[in-house]
Amino acid sequence: MTPKSWVKTLAAEIVSFGGGFELLARYALRNRSFILMYHRVLSSRVAGDAFVQPGMYVSTEAFRSQAAFLKRKFTVLPLHELLGRVARGRAVGRCCALTFDDGWHDNFLNAFPVLEEKNLPATIFLPTALVGTDRRFWPEDVTACLMRPEVRTAAGAHPLLARFLSTIPHRAGSDAYYEAAILALKSRPPEERDTIVEALRRLSPAPPAGRVLMNWEEAAVMRASGLIRFESHTSSHVILDQVPLRQAEDEIVRSRHELEQNLGVAPEFFAYPNGNFNGELQSILRRHGFKGAVTTRKGLVEPGASLFEIPRIGVHEDVSRRLSLFQGRILLKRF
Repeated sequence: MTPKSWVKTLAAEIVSFGGGFELLARYALRNRSFILMYHRVLSSRVAGDAFVQPGMYVSTEAFRSQAAFLKRKFTVLPLHELLGRVARGRAVGRCCALTFDDGWHDNFLNAFPVLEEKNLPATIFLPTALVGTDRRFWPEDVTACLMRPEVRTAAGAHPLLARFLSTIPHRAGSDAYYEAAILALKSRPPEERDTIVEALRRLSPAPPAGRVLMNWEEAAVMRASGLIRFESHTSSHVILDQVPLRQAEDEIVRSRHELEQNLGVAPEFFAYPNGNFNGELQSILRRHGFKGAVTTRKGLVEPGASLFEIPRIGVHEDVSRRLSLFQGRILLKRF
């Protein structure tokens, strides 16, 4: 734990012990709601053994604790119901919704049983062309590559990789190093990013075997429970404002068709990959029948919020492993 993390944990424990978070919730959530954004839910052992991108998972133990806390303290609504209330100007104070991005297999294996146990609804945003495949997201591969010191050493012999890695302002091998590398790659033009990612993959041994994304049969089981709804996250998970507008529209249209074809329901809401959006993308979503879209911007859902740029609160292990940190993440801007 870094000194900064230690101080934040101590502060959260003090505020929680004194009942400060409950007082904050009464004020901050009097007429506001919040939407949580999860990605992966993994056991502590698996997360420790695997090449998992930091900031992308919560432990199963932490998720179970968070789910119980949310059920006890808040009104947990399906996303479509929460945003429907916002659209109609109805009260949403102390309401919240749970969302998951990307359709990870562990959502089915680990998160779904907890949601069933607690009878909590959730929404999963699917990149539909990847469902049921053995594909892996490039940030996971980059993390796996950079976790190997021998790969980082070999990268020094490749001018493009060496130049790129020299720009990462953190100690090699730290969580901050992996996060900074991924963030830097996301800001690069797609062609340059693809070149760097492929070069790293060539230096690294084969990625861990096994499917990491859910399949359509698992999605159908979750949908049949009545607790889980599936919405669109594009077809192939491209960052939409980094590709031509026609390609972006095709990604949106195909995702809508693939959800209807495989689950028999038309999506109503959308999650922007990486949170990137603009007015043109919002117009496309409206034109194709979507009722709203969520971002990765942190914040509470205010009365009268624009339904096509809804904020969410990202939840991952290093900022929410204790309930006091989880409360701070929801209620404090700097947590």
